[in-house]
Amino acid sequence: MRRVSLSYRLINQELKQGKTVQAIAKKYRVTRQAIYWHIYQRDKKKRSGKRKRCKNYNCLIDWQVYNEGLVKRGEFLLDFDFLKDWKKDLGVLNRNKRGRPFKYPDCFILFFLRLKCAFKIDYRTLEGIARKVVVFIPGFSGAPDYSTFQVRGARLNYKFEVYQGSEAQEIAGDASGLKATNRGEYRLREYRGKRKEFLKLHLAVNIKSRQIIYCDVTTERVRDGKELPKMIKAGKSFGKIDRGLFDAGYDSHRNYGLLAKEGIVPGIRPRRSMSLVRVRKEKMRVIVRLKKKKENERLKGRYVRLKVLEEFLTDEEGWKQSNGYGRRWVVEGRYSVFKRIFSENVYSKRIKNIKCEVMIKVGLLNLFTHYVRNAFKW
Repeated sequence: MRRVSLSYRLINQELKQGKTVQAIAKKYRVTRQAIYWHIYQRDKKKRSGKRKRCKNYNCLIDWQVYNEGLVKRGEFLLDFDFLKDWKKDLGVLNRNKRGRPFKYPDCFILFFLRLKCAFKIDYRTLEGIARKVVVFIPGFSGAPDYSTFQVRGARLNYKFEVYQGSEAQEIAGDASGLKATNRGEYRLREYRGKRKEFLKLHLAVNIKSRQIIYCDVTTERVRDGKELPKMIKAGKSFGKIDRGLFDAGYDSHRNYGLLAKEGIVPGIRPRRSMSLVRVRKEKMRVIVRLKKKKENERLKGRYVRLKVLEEFLTDEEGWKQSNGYGRRWVVEGRYSVFKRIFSENVYSKRIKNIKCEVMIKVGLLNLFTHYVRNAFKW
């Protein structure tokens, strides 16, 4: 067999016929990497031909409002309004309590835990700050010690606030890793220690308001797709969801079926699990089976996924534009801001305490975003 010189034009003709990259590589006796190399070189020429326009952020951001929002962050961290309701909160906390009553309300403990999260300080330093703060509280002497902050923080049932209205919304979800310890990889590499498992931070964000509407922390073994039903349930409490944008980690028949059942446009990027020809054949089989079993939710989810996969394989760029998949960058930006402000490490050890710590950080991030959101004109 005479070897044919490969080109992007030849590869594109084969792809339009519905052949996979693996089938093309087998036909021309080359590796899949060679096929992808030709596709990449073509895309590279297209990208290099277009000049990117530099954005004029002075037209997009009101810098005076933005600067004032950043200043208000510091005002909130040192806000002593909790002193007004000290006796009331303490009375509610000690109601029907057995044993020694609490001396400090939850709002007082939360005030210092926010300082700890924002400035990354240890518990003993926190005790020193508390000694100076209680001087300004009339009729009160004695600051809580560092163990009190640790124990009360673990018992704190805190739920972060979301600063947005109840109008229709589009949400974007994703997961990212957090380190349970700050030790480096050098120690593991040199002394062969046991690797500490990473933690997964699952977030769902309102695309318009940039507010985090769902947050959960799990171990690294939990799959991303299992968190989608919880995201939808939490998002519905803040308003109707029109569209959900998620990456390929949420690609499953069950998730597609759930979004279709709730009337949400599925913006899940499907995996390239089969060729276009096979997708169309499988889609016809599912339609025939749906006529016999109309109430089968799994089949409905499979049909919705095949329909999205067909559109995606036919025109990937067109699918992304029609579904606004590029707006999913909002959740990636929230992760970037979260890790730049609070770092990617957690100081708590138990999963229950870690969840409480992350909830406090997410609450601060929502508040900071609310202060500076009015500065942006998009």
